[in-house]
Order: sequence, then structure tokens, then C-alpha cells
Amino acid sequence: MKRPEIAEKAIKIAERRLSRDRWPEYYDTRRGGFIGKQARLFQTWTIAGYLVAKLLIANPEAAKMVINVEDTELLSAFSSILSSNPRRKRSRKGVKQSFII
Repeated sequence: MKRPEIAEKAIKIAERRLSRDRWPEYYDTRRGGFIGKQARLFQTWTIAGYLVAKLLIANPEAAKMVINVEDTELLSAFSSILSSNPRRKRSRKGVKQSFII
């Protein structure tokens, strides 16, 4: 966290809005002016995200528990598998299509 003042400002805005808006799942528009039409209220993840943000501001060293170092061997194995041919479509063996004539 190189710019904690931005995080503190976001948390202050969240403190004002989230409880008033009944902990919505998400906000619509870029500026977050409206609660989403299909947003569910009293969402556990919204509350958990807010609490984690508060804890990380209070103790930035706790971010080490969330961030882990990548295993380079595992990363190279996955990247070689995924980048072999990204446009190739996987076959659908075992899926039989039936046609009505």
C-alpha cells in the first residue's frame, strides 16, 4: 500500500454509504451513484471487504497474509499449457448431438 491516503478516503466514503444503503452487493455507474437494480442487500462479502479494508489500514503489515509469492516453477508450467494454442477448441468427446428430422 503505497498511497494509504486514497484508501482512507475510500473507507470514509464507504462508512457513510454502506450502512445507509443496507450493505448492497454492488453499485451501478462509474461513480457508484446508484445501487444496482438486481443487487442483493446485507451481503456478507460487502461487510467482510469493508472490515478487511479497515484492518489493513490499521495494520499494513497484515497484507503479507493476503499476498503470496508466486511459485515460478508452477507458473511456468501453467503458462506453457495455456499458451500452447489459445485458439484451439477443445473436443467434445462423449457429447452426442441428436437431430430431429
